[in-house]
Amino acid sequence: GGQRIVVFVGSPVDTDEKKLVKIAKQLKKANVAVDVVCMGEQEGNEPKLEAFIEAVNKNSNSHLVTIPKGVLPSDVLITSPVITGEEGGGGGGGGGGGYARRDFGG
Repeated sequence: GGQRIVVFVGSPVDTDEKKLVKIAKQLKKANVAVDVVCMGEQEGNEPKLEAFIEAVNKNSNSHLVTIPKGVLPSDVLITSPVITGEEGGGGGGGGGGGYARRDFGG
């Protein structure tokens, strides 16, 4: 139950980390879970997106899913918490090759 936003990021995130964390805290306060799917521009985006997920996460309800170059997004997403709805530990990857999952305690 509850509200959930799924964000697909495929371009560089120009917003600074401090602003992203502020937005994340507002979403957490409003009990909104956020799943972020990062494709393409990973190196520059990952630290910002990790900080965002860490700030918005409440009881493992928000996730960052990274889709490596050369891997079909559907192959990664099918085993990810975005689709499976699993919350918290365990899990990871399977046949998607290089699937990186990050859960942050909240």
